[in-house]
Amino acid sequence: ARVESAVEEFVRYHNPVTRSIRRVAENFTWRGRSLKHGQTITMLLMAANRDPDQFPDPDRLDILRHPNKHLGFGFGIHFCLGAPLARLEARIAFRTLVDHLPHWQLAGDDIELQPTFGLRSLKQLRLRRR
Repeated sequence: ARVESAVEEFVRYHNPVTRSIRRVAENFTWRGRSLKHGQTITMLLMAANRDPDQFPDPDRLDILRHPNKHLGFGFGIHFCLGAPLARLEARIAFRTLVDHLPHWQLAGDDIELQPTFGLRSLKQLRLRRR
């Protein structure tokens, strides 16, 4: 259960999908701002996953966080169809890493991300044997 919880927290903490662009379906007001039918808006999913109203201590990585209703794979009809596969792959990767962790450590503090628009992924993960 800890591996599943860790996967969800890593997805929340390091969103693979950073934003979602939508068109307003009907006029409404949100937090004092009027949004009009047909207007294009960008929702910053990474910001939503760091919302202190939804996540206590949101900037802390907490692999036991519960509940963890993050938006890391989007939501609604735009929810990522590949999310179950991504979760499965992440669980396998974490279990494999945990088996070998006593022998490995991060090789430096710099984490390099792929330069993409809207999606986040590691360019590489540098490890070294202890």
